[in-house]
Amino acid sequence: MRWRPGQAGELDPETERAIRRWKLGHHLFHLYLVTMNSGMHRARASLRVAEWGALESEIADLAVLYDAATAAMKYAAGFRPETYERIIRPSMSPPMLSPGFSGQLNRDHEMTLLLLRSLKADFRKVRAEGKLPESLLSAWRRLMSAQSRNRREHVLICSKFVPDGTSLLNRYFADNPV
Repeated sequence: MRWRPGQAGELDPETERAIRRWKLGHHLFHLYLVTMNSGMHRARASLRVAEWGALESEIADLAVLYDAATAAMKYAAGFRPETYERIIRPSMSPPMLSPGFSGQLNRDHEMTLLLLRSLKADFRKVRAEGKLPESLLSAWRRLMSAQSRNRREHVLICSKFVPDGTSLLNRYFADNPV
């Protein structure tokens, strides 16, 4: 029988809380990804037509959204590593999910990375071509700092739960060489 939130008698309150945090935090993170993707499309459009005010606003919003996504990740991971090992990680493995499950397989996350890479390349090109307003450059630095914090926190969360660093996806590839 598969456990579902609210199902009585099978899990202690701490474990139920961990599961709830994990699920809610990931749902929030996904909403931030989708919102960030829309913002990056708007930012690239503003950059193409040199609408510096609109671009600055989008970039400032993206920095806040990155920080919010980081907070959602930290919220999702706000429980003991033992609970992750005992309950969460097995829920991402067969028979619950396909072998090698990974958040890297999330299409919206992949889109976020692609859009940000494109936005960075476009921004570098425009910055090299001429002078941009200092307030826009400042907003850009805040976005890059927010992205850096996000990556750093993700690494810390992963090492908290999987100290050896072997993700389910990497384990799958190691066990199933091509």
